[in-house]
Amino acid sequence: MKKGLNVHKIVLLSMMLAMALALGIAESFIDFSWLPGAKPGLANLVIIIVLYEFGIFDAALIDLGKVFIVAAVRGSLFQMGFWMSFAGSFLSLLIMVLLKYLFKKMTIVGVSAMGALFHDLGQMLVGVIFLGSWQIFYYFPFMMLIGLAMGVLIGIVANKIIQTGVIERQKKQYGFK
Repeated sequence: MKKGLNVHKIVLLSMMLAMALALGIAESFIDFSWLPGAKPGLANLVIIIVLYEFGIFDAALIDLGKVFIVAAVRGSLFQMGFWMSFAGSFLSLLIMVLLKYLFKKMTIVGVSAMGALFHDLGQMLVGVIFLGSWQIFYYFPFMMLIGLAMGVLIGIVANKIIQTGVIERQKKQYGFK
């Protein structure tokens, strides 16, 4: 089969981006008033599936696309929330890639959990820059607990979805990786 763009792959990745966007916007309506600023990170389900099923480049495109488009829809492009999301997504994807490819025995659940923790760390670091104080890190243990729980849950769900083979069948049927 010749190399190049595959329309089926583009469509499938576009649907993955649409799912990440829908989840990213929908989670802003979930009430986490007991822990201000916390979100469950549902869109990361799509990111980790794309990382495992398609690879680093496609996962980065979906992740960054989600960050920019969700911020644009929310009207927060290049504001503090955008930078927190960007830094969290960048660190999360970086650690997930390193763990997936360097520590081959780590499960998708472990990779997802660590991605969630590093997402929180990235957000905290941007908070320090914008607020000019390290005191924001008093909030970090609470964010870590939520992040770890959601990272494990998202990893379990991602693993179940990948095990169905639905994406693998599409890749074989339409001849792309």
